[in-house]
Amino acid sequence: MKLLKRSLLLVFAGSMSLATVAQEPLRDFFQGGVDDARTLSKAYLKPYGEMLGTSLNAGWYNSAKVHGLGGFDITFSVMNSVAPSSAQSFDVNQIGLQNFTAVGNSIAPTVAGEMEESLRPELQPNTTGGEYAAFRMPDGSGNDKLPLPMLQAAVGLPFHTEVMARVVPKMKFGDAGEVSVLGFGVKHSLKDYIPFVKRVPFLQLSLLAGYTSFNSTTDIPGTPQIEVTDGALDISSGAFTSRVLVGANFPVIALYTGVGYGSTNSDFSVNGQYDVASFPETFTDPFTLSYKTTGIDFNAGVRLRLGFLALHADYTVGDYSVLTAGVGINIR
Repeated sequence: MKLLKRSLLLVFAGSMSLATVAQEPLRDFFQGGVDDARTLSKAYLKPYGEMLGTSLNAGWYNSAKVHGLGGFDITFSVMNSVAPSSAQSFDVNQIGLQNFTAVGNSIAPTVAGEMEESLRPELQPNTTGGEYAAFRMPDGSGNDKLPLPMLQAAVGLPFHTEVMARVVPKMKFGDAGEVSVLGFGVKHSLKDYIPFVKRVPFLQLSLLAGYTSFNSTTDIPGTPQIEVTDGALDISSGAFTSRVLVGANFPVIALYTGVGYGSTNSDFSVNGQYDVASFPETFTDPFTLSYKTTGIDFNAGVRLRLGFLALHADYTVGDYSVLTAGVGINIR
């Protein structure tokens, strides 16, 4: 149990690194006023919001076969989503800033990108005087991957049905904040409804639906120029997936694939009080950023069974690809 907890801590520390890197940029964007801070934050954090939802919809299954009555598995998986190159930068002058314009180069890194300081754009206020002052866009993390660990259990019920639950209890990561995950799913065999499939012993066909919720909190520190009180980035994400699963099960090896529809909704709330030295007003709980994704996805994978132990890996194709790998105890 201690080894599992350490593994969760290690992988989640990696997944929280993007939120930790975003702490200072989200604070510094308030130099542009609350409206431009919202616009800049939305573009800067976009790959994080979309990778998070994509990872939450992965890893639900490692076989198209449904557990028999009383059969069960306990599985630990890591879903690692990857941001495409197009999500690692954005054009500052094309996102609708009200008070600032990038002079010269206007391409800035997102949280998943990276760029030398001399190449990052400097934002100049559109009017002289007043509370606005020029500032340089922040760097990203240089990390285009988001690993997300998951502990999941499933048990077979009557009527060729299996129920699943996934959970990561609330865990703290020091300055990186805290995280919790909870999800439920159901898988139902379609094998008996289709005569051809029913007559082929190794062929499996089933339907799956699952929902996962994710919550995390990361502190946002202050500076002498920007005083922050109770600053935090609170993330709440929900992901739903429904898929048709097809597989072939043999004594040692199983092949599986799934195609279906997925949707995610992630809210990034910037909370707390922000006092910028050059602004007369205090920004209190200034904004919430919403990221939504929908679409069809496809994955294929393989599971190797060694007695009660099962190893699996699969790859999901999409705008944000996902590589999933894991190990579990499986009794069917």
